Amino acid sequence: MLKSILMVWVLAFNPEDAARTYSEQLGFVAGETGTVSSDLAHTLARPELAGRSFYTVYPEQGPATGIRWVEGGASAHRPMQRLGWSAIELLVRDPDTLVATLAGSNFRRLEGPAYLTEAKNVRAAQVLGPANELLYVTRILDPTRSILPVSPPSAAVGHPFIMVAGTADLDATRRFFDRHFANAVTDRIPFRIDVLSAAYGLPEDTQHDLALVKFAEPYGFEFDQYPAEAAGQPLPPAQRGGVVLVTVSVDPASLPGELPWTLRYLDSEGEVAGGVVLLPSGTPLEIRFQ
Repeated sequence: MLKSILMVWVLAFNPEDAARTYSEQLGFVAGETGTVSSDLAHTLARPELAGRSFYTVYPEQGPATGIRWVEGGASAHRPMQRLGWSAIELLVRDPDTLVATLAGSNFRRLEGPAYLTEAKNVRAAQVLGPANELLYVTRILDPTRSILPVSPPSAAVGHPFIMVAGTADLDATRRFFDRHFANAVTDRIPFRIDVLSAAYGLPEDTQHDLALVKFAEPYGFEFDQYPAEAAGQPLPPAQRGGVVLVTVSVDPASLPGELPWTLRYLDSEGEVAGGVVLLPSGTPLEIRFQ
């Protein structure tokens, strides 16, 4: 069973500057630095990332879900133009105040803040970050009425709690999680996603099918059915960027069978301790057994 999101890996043209921007403007704190291993780079079909530097930041308070900035983004990157990880959803105390505070900064408002449904329980805005990464900044007013009963953050900006990805086949993605994990997966839900419609020049009121994967802890995945013209992976080097990998914790005892590993991590006794699997549409997911 998927338990929590541990890390979000994002390409940046200047990862040190991106990490500093999140610290100065969103209140994140500095974490680990290092380089990308050759095994992981090749598993991601990004061999050029081997040995590249990364800088990690964590929320000031709350769950330690990190954002890891990796050297290798391109300034021409635009979100939602290709299949795979597309957006980071951050839990925030007040999206209206946050968006106003970020005016004139390295963050640019795209849509919102607005309530996502008539229930008026989730209020969010969509923001473009310093490396052209897409952020959803979200407030849940009443957690007891939410699919994910997540508590409001104690700081102005909390942790990434939902990761969003685009898929070429939403039903295949739903079947993948039904087959390999014990997490609840919703049926297809038609939903208006303004930033996705804008990325493909579709009318604002277009309904896109999505499905949600609920973790054991208050985290989730959102998978959006992308238009047929969405690009696959990898994009040409001049257009690469955004989220390239998500790391999650998994309870191995709850797995119904062996996962379809692309890369396996072994512990000191030679037992599998995690690894990387590819979701439908080639989306990489790193797993750590906990």
